[in-house]
Parts: sequence; structure tokens; C-alpha cells
Amino acid sequence: MVNRANTFFGGSGELSQGQGVIVYARWVLVAAAMGFALWLPAPLAQLRVQAFLILLLAIGNFFLHAQVLRRRPAPDWVVYGASAADLVAITALLWIQGGYPSELYIFYFPAVLAISVAFSTEHAAVYTISAVSAYAVIGALTAPFDAEVLTVVVRCLMIAAVAVCGNQYQRIEGARLARLSAAGPGLARLEEEIKR
Repeated sequence: MVNRANTFFGGSGELSQGQGVIVYARWVLVAAAMGFALWLPAPLAQLRVQAFLILLLAIGNFFLHAQVLRRRPAPDWVVYGASAADLVAITALLWIQGGYPSELYIFYFPAVLAISVAFSTEHAAVYTISAVSAYAVIGALTAPFDAEVLTVVVRCLMIAAVAVCGNQYQRIEGARLARLSAAGPGLARLEEEIKR
């Protein structure tokens, strides 16, 4: 079943609406990562790897952004792959900066939020479980004390909570749009007038 909200960017595919969300969330991720890299520069070798990963994300996002601007959604597999690349890049940056002591785990939040809003519940669950598992492994391996493992667990729960909230929003908005389309064009025009 294709949600009517997914036709906003001119496509009828499952992810055509979600592509805009993914693209803009990726730009936030690229800008914030570049800001962190410049604000708190790592040693030169780490900085080179960080800049390379950020540049790869930006280049990939140019393609997706061009598709959105042309109102031609990219194939679903490209969007799924780009989202997986985001999570891999976040995990790699986190590992490079020492794992647990790094604050870069916060980049999982916008990535998981965009995924949970744009993707179906099943796909969002797979990506969220992957992100939580990756952070749990890195955190458990790099946390200095057993007491810090509790902090890793709390961070994992926060990542999962962001996904649940995003997916709940997607469901509520999808149901609202379905009601509007079922009610006919008169109700949709009335709601647009009310918004003005």
C-alpha cells in the first residue's frame, strides 16, 4: 500500500516523500559533522579520515538532492543504501574518535529520526536495530568502567526512542492524509483554508 503522502515529490513509490526528509537530514548531518571537525579538530590522520567520510556523504547527497529537486525520486534501493551509508559513516567516525568518550553518537539521532519518518516501520526497525547494535558494541568495547556500560545502555535506549517517536509521527500523519483523501477534495480545500 502506497501512502498518499508519498506522492509529494512526484513519485508513486514508497519512498518518494521520504526522500526529501532523508536529503535534508543528510545535509544537517554533513554540516554538523563538518562543524564538529572544525570546532574540535582531531589529530591530522583522524581529521583526514573524517573529512573524507563527510565529503563522501555530501557527494552522495548531491545525487539524491538533485533527484528531489527534479521531482524524480531515486530508486528505493539507492535511498536505502544511502541511509545505510549514513549509519556506517557515523559508526566509523565514532570508532575513529575512540568510541565511548566521543560525543559523535548524537549523529545517530537525526539519521534514525529521518529513517523512522521516511521508511516503513519494518525498514525503520531494521535500521534502528543496526544503529543501536553498532553503538552498543562500540560502547561496550570502549567504555572505561563497568559502570559506564549503563550510560551506553541509556544512549541505546535514547536512539531507539527517537525512532519510535519518528515512526509514530509518520503513522499519525499518514492516517490524517488518508482521511483527507477519503473525504474528498472539499475537506482538503477546507483544511488548506484553515491553515492560511
